[in-house]
Amino acid sequence: MVQTENSIREMVRDGKIYIEFQPIYSLNTKKVIGIEELARAGDADNVIMPNELFSCFENPAEQVEIFGICVTKALESFRYQQQSESLYINIDTALLTPDKRYASELVKKTAEYGIAAENIVLELATKRIRDNYSVMLFVDYCRKNGFLIATDNIDGSPESVSAIAMINPDIIKIDRTIISGIDRDEEKKDAFKAVTAAAGKIGALTIAVGTETVEEVIECILLGADYFQGFYFSKPDKINRIFSNDVRLKLEEAAHRLNVNIKNNPTAESVRIETYKRIIYDLVATLTGIPEEDYEETLRLYLDGHNELECAFMMDQNGFQITSTVMGVGAESLPGFTPGLLGENHGIKNYFYAVRERIEDPFISGWYTSAATGKRCKTISSKFYDHAGRMIVVSVDLKKY
Repeated sequence: MVQTENSIREMVRDGKIYIEFQPIYSLNTKKVIGIEELARAGDADNVIMPNELFSCFENPAEQVEIFGICVTKALESFRYQQQSESLYINIDTALLTPDKRYASELVKKTAEYGIAAENIVLELATKRIRDNYSVMLFVDYCRKNGFLIATDNIDGSPESVSAIAMINPDIIKIDRTIISGIDRDEEKKDAFKAVTAAAGKIGALTIAVGTETVEEVIECILLGADYFQGFYFSKPDKINRIFSNDVRLKLEEAAHRLNVNIKNNPTAESVRIETYKRIIYDLVATLTGIPEEDYEETLRLYLDGHNELECAFMMDQNGFQITSTVMGVGAESLPGFTPGLLGENHGIKNYFYAVRERIEDPFISGWYTSAATGKRCKTISSKFYDHAGRMIVVSVDLKKY
């Protein structure tokens, strides 16, 4: 049904804005790592999508008010659920202005609901960018306040590649136009590789969006995807209906299919797996039981005796870095790359999340470009408990020769 502007305004006045959510999954941990809010107006029989909703309110103050309503409803649902640590909030970049009113609204609303900014991912619609200056002001202000930034609609086009370079996101969502049928399309595989290569250069995580078949999921993870979102796992729905047993079965199926694929196509990488485990287990054994003030020196001594390692650091049970990044012998960072700093939050990173959830320990990544050095590396991580019973995660980067 085609809606008039007046009828949509009436829906808003009647409080007929609601939020659906779609989960984002990790195949490594077989768990939800985030949920994306999707604002709607109307009802199940007459759904108004966000672009149409906001287009009816040309006054910037009204647009911010509608945005605030949508964020409020999303935060209300998010704070009471126990399945996901991250809420992805959509940002229509076409509405952003230099006055930062949207960013200020986000800071105010998250504070009202007592939700830490580090648990919020702001998902920027790159195809709707109208004013680069306003977008950069928004990103800078939100980053300074602790929010994470994701770029949506990344399809490998020159425009989307430029958006990655401009925004320098923490997370890159790879568009359905690449994902659809990727398991049987070499050009799409090449496009996907190009995006993951760009992500690796800036240390960003990737989400394969719009996965509708198990074959697409398997192909994407083999090509380097970190997380997944799509109808294969779950369609958008009310928050109390998105965490189902059916999803768990699909995660198990995808993980099983992936393992079969790897077993049928053995590589030298899988042969070295036990070596990787010994590296991290030996380091964990060395660190266990020593005083916290000796952590950095112990890391330094360990790296001195292992030329195959590039760097190492440690995190507390919440993902915050508790040591500096200790560099190995001769290790240097290329221009534009910086090792992680004391106090940096690694909470959404695979090498922390997988270990903390006790699903994959040790965690062993694929080869990627290190955000610390700009060189190819493989991250290996595991955990131990200090004298007070607190979990500590240690992470090392292995050089690629």
